[in-house]
Amino acid sequence: MDTFSAILSEYASHAKTDPFGTWILLENTSHANTAVQKLREEGPILKDHITTIKGLAKSILSTLSPATRITDPEEQHLLFARIGSDVLGKKRITDTQTENLVNLFITLKTNKLVLPEGDDKFNDFQEIFSRYEEFCRKNDCCDSILAIEQAAGIAGEMEIGTVLCYALYKPTPLAVDLLLALKGTIITRPPVAENLTILPETCRGVFQYTDTRTELRSALESIARLIESGVRPKDIALLTPSLPSALPLLDELVHDFSVLLDGTRHPLRFTAGEDIPIENLPPIRSALAWLAAFAFDCRIDDLKIIIESPYFSLRKDWLTAGRLEKAGIITKTEKGRAAWRTVGERLASARKKEIGEQEAAFQSSLDRLLDRLDANLEHSGTLAAHCRALKADLSALGWTSLQMEPQDEAARHAFLRLLDKLALTSLAEVSYTIREFYAMLCRFCEKTTKISYPESEEAFFAGDLRSVAGTKIPYVFITGLSSDRIPRIEASIPLLNTQETARIQPERVQNLLDASRYYFHSSVLAAEKQLILSCAGHDGEKSLTPSPYLTRLAEPEEKSPEFLAHSVTANQTRAGELLATGRENECEGLFGIPSLEAAAEIIGIETVDRTGTPGIYDAEFAGNEIAETFAAAYTEKTQFAPTVLERYRECPFKWYLTDHLRLENPADFSAEKIIVGTVMHKAMERFFREYTEPLTQENETEAAEVLKKIVREEFDSWQIKTPSWQSLQNGYLGNGGLESSCEQIIRLETGFYAKGFRTLPEWLEQKVTADIPGGDPFTVTGWVDRVMFNEQTKEFAVVDYKTGSVKKWKELEEGSALQIPLYTEAVRQMTGCNPLPGTYLKIAPDEVEDKNPYLVRGKQQKSVEEVCDAAFEFCRETREMMKAGKCGTVSGETCPDDYCPYKRICRFVPFRGEEA
Repeated sequence: MDTFSAILSEYASHAKTDPFGTWILLENTSHANTAVQKLREEGPILKDHITTIKGLAKSILSTLSPATRITDPEEQHLLFARIGSDVLGKKRITDTQTENLVNLFITLKTNKLVLPEGDDKFNDFQEIFSRYEEFCRKNDCCDSILAIEQAAGIAGEMEIGTVLCYALYKPTPLAVDLLLALKGTIITRPPVAENLTILPETCRGVFQYTDTRTELRSALESIARLIESGVRPKDIALLTPSLPSALPLLDELVHDFSVLLDGTRHPLRFTAGEDIPIENLPPIRSALAWLAAFAFDCRIDDLKIIIESPYFSLRKDWLTAGRLEKAGIITKTEKGRAAWRTVGERLASARKKEIGEQEAAFQSSLDRLLDRLDANLEHSGTLAAHCRALKADLSALGWTSLQMEPQDEAARHAFLRLLDKLALTSLAEVSYTIREFYAMLCRFCEKTTKISYPESEEAFFAGDLRSVAGTKIPYVFITGLSSDRIPRIEASIPLLNTQETARIQPERVQNLLDASRYYFHSSVLAAEKQLILSCAGHDGEKSLTPSPYLTRLAEPEEKSPEFLAHSVTANQTRAGELLATGRENECEGLFGIPSLEAAAEIIGIETVDRTGTPGIYDAEFAGNEIAETFAAAYTEKTQFAPTVLERYRECPFKWYLTDHLRLENPADFSAEKIIVGTVMHKAMERFFREYTEPLTQENETEAAEVLKKIVREEFDSWQIKTPSWQSLQNGYLGNGGLESSCEQIIRLETGFYAKGFRTLPEWLEQKVTADIPGGDPFTVTGWVDRVMFNEQTKEFAVVDYKTGSVKKWKELEEGSALQIPLYTEAVRQMTGCNPLPGTYLKIAPDEVEDKNPYLVRGKQQKSVEEVCDAAFEFCRETREMMKAGKCGTVSGETCPDDYCPYKRICRFVPFRGEEA
């Protein structure tokens, strides 16, 4: 029998004759929980008698001093913040300062240390601590550390027969005071943790992986194999020196693994010795966003979370997070109640048309949301009032009554309990601003308000090295054994420097080193059957070296990544490799691969070797049952934008993602080269609306100055201060010795004017529609930048502004450059006027030119009608290809878009699919 089981058996024996007088004290709550589970298997127990030093202190106070109130960490934080600001003479002190004060107080108390005298800094700290303890005495309350001190003073009155102490490694002086004050028999059972010089026989490997992600995935694969071989998950522990740092990555990776048991796949699960902070859990994120939207003048990120949240019952109509973001980009709105209440009008103005039904419904829904936000919350009030108002809002929004998953339900309960606790603290009637209240909730949701990982027979255990000290577990994996994690020495006490720490606690560093070694050796010895030790060479940010505790025992063996047979991602990658090489019949044994009909769901799988004929996993749906959905969708759809058709022929795969699946475009909307196109389109439109004089050589200088002024205003409106943005502006304005693009633009426009061309205000940014003849009827619709009419000949020409690349004659000839010919046909159908070849007007900061694609070396290659016919044919072919479900990548030597935002999931391979 191992020592842990022996101490539990000893406790059970004493408890049979004296259940109320027998206690067992363990190292930490993880040990206590394990002991409770094991003892419950034997019969009924008194759970509060199987505890820690802190738990014992609270039991003593509740029995002998029931009027004493144990304060929560949240109230302790608020008290230290208020007292600290008073003593230090500041309106507010930061959360970090407050946390450091609390940690210094705890360190001094638990180790019975005294601050040096005579230093103003130390005098201030001592004053803060004295006021805090005085407050606790007057209000008959105490925190968990002061509870140990108070319990030690009255512990002798407690009827205790036997106290078994197990795995209490070097109890603090404050804990020793409490133990010595207890009457009855104190039995100490330290676990065996000899100073190792060689690894135990249970060790099956010591490995070094390239990075922490690979290391953890390999451990999860090994754990999945063990469970599949019949090992109970509760007999497996995954340990690491710093569990809080490892948990986010473990949370992310474990969902990718599953095990096959009795013909059914089960997800890999774990339970942890560390609780989960509720801050980033979805329902809490929604609740905090609701408060933040009110407190910070309706920031767009907060509004998007509220709109997307499934936890609020809000009428939204046309209000979606995507529409709000696009409206914000177009109108340059990021926050502000007043700004959001006029965003519909400014959106309509930017699009140059009257506000439509969608914009009206969008604005109406947004107004309702803003009204609802302002209904109950106040910008200033007592802490209790803020808590009541937020609870009332959440209740009215359906947040408190909605059915949730167990973890979300636990988080909701913890959040509501946090609000109740704050409303009842000793500072409940103190006034706080709504922003202070929001910051307070965020801090507590991150630091103190947590929920436990669910206990389960199907879950393996994840913990730190302390969590298994003195226990036995059949299979143990210890990861993260790098020198920056173990030993991890904090040489100084919070708010003190190293020299000051050494004065009041000279053995601090040595004690920490001894504790690190003790817990590492204990965790190594915990493995009964199998032990695997590992470290990583990189954590994603910096290089790592193996811990000296590890290298003293063995040199790690470099481990290469292997095929992770229990990982969905690994199986999908393997499936992609097989499919790409025409070996789809080998996919049957892989899991995580749906039917081919559902291939669109996992188009993101990546492969190593993408040779072979493109198939269903490349979004090549022609000939498959999925193609029926495309045939129906694009027969029913009768209206297309020219840019959508162009995008399809440039890359059907990009079109499939953006226009069919409607994935959000991950492009960076703040990119300056994208924004400058918007700036110049707006500037040119304003110029022709605001400058009404003839564009002749006599007023060329005047017109250029007007355009420069407009360009300067449009550039300044974006409030971008980068050198590259200033350089673009300099090119247009002619600053810094550069030739002014604005002057070149006016010279071009003067030439158009001399030839009889005029630009009418109604033909600026005008929506146009063209019917495509032949085949099934359908139309193309878009916004033409500008149409010039010749007063003498009654002819017109379409102008398309470009600040980047332009289409060439070859693309126009083959029909793939659609905007100019289709917009030309649309204007012809709308006006009945005769068309002239449309043109691209290049208005870049370093180049201004009339780039008419119809002309090659100054000679027109084909008539407008012939080019339009080619565009019509191209449109009809494109629509038929859409109907057939041809959505695969293009074949050729190079990808047509070097800056495509979908490169990570693209399956383009040069010359793929072409005949040899």
